[in-house]
Amino acid sequence: MFKNARHELTETYRKKTLILNLAWDDIKVRYARSVIGPFWLVMTTAISALGLGYIWSILFNQNKATFIPALCIGLVIWQFLSSCILETPNCFTINAPIIRNTINPILIYPLVTIIRNLIILTHNILIIFIVLCLYPPNLNYKTFLIIPGLILVIGNLIWISVILGFLGARYRDLSPAITSMMTILFFLSPVIYKPNQLGLKAIVMWLNPFTYLISAIRDPLTGEASPLFAYGVMTASFLIGFIAMTIMIEKYRYRIPYWV
Repeated sequence: MFKNARHELTETYRKKTLILNLAWDDIKVRYARSVIGPFWLVMTTAISALGLGYIWSILFNQNKATFIPALCIGLVIWQFLSSCILETPNCFTINAPIIRNTINPILIYPLVTIIRNLIILTHNILIIFIVLCLYPPNLNYKTFLIIPGLILVIGNLIWISVILGFLGARYRDLSPAITSMMTILFFLSPVIYKPNQLGLKAIVMWLNPFTYLISAIRDPLTGEASPLFAYGVMTASFLIGFIAMTIMIEKYRYRIPYWV
């Protein structure tokens, strides 16, 4: 049972060095002949986060010491999540010549997308570090929840990216549809605010999957803890999503070269 999927996962693990090299090569190609490379993105994110944080804290009459760090962290996380979601529907189609002419695990391509954005995220951590130095949070034992939170976020991103990659290869309208939805989702996601600021209406906010992904990383960095049910939901979604991903690999893995 699931022979193809097991073989695919095993071969993908064996190619882990190749995945890391491909992701790093993508970064180098993207910023070739640039003096500071990906730090241009860091500068853009830093200016946006600090500028919007200062202005919106005045407009919304918020305490700068809590609002600006939460906003900066939220924007950095959103940039990481949205980049993964936007890029993975095309991860197979843009690698069509390689897929048709080489024998590699198909999971390499969505994983390269996630790893590449994780590398960019590590650059943007510099912004979070500076902001937390300017506005030190009340760090405590809850901060260690960043570890299981980050694991659950990446785990869920893997199955989401693989499924979006398969669907994007089969249905080319998926990529522009997701692109048009991401702007709306930005305002519906707790990037510039936290769910607990909505009072009783926060229940509606937890219907948005991005709420769990953002809160799992941001809350520990600000000395808070996400609700216990949030970790339960993310764990359940990971298990269900992994099964769905396995079924999709088993059924459609060998159709990808024809779809792209």
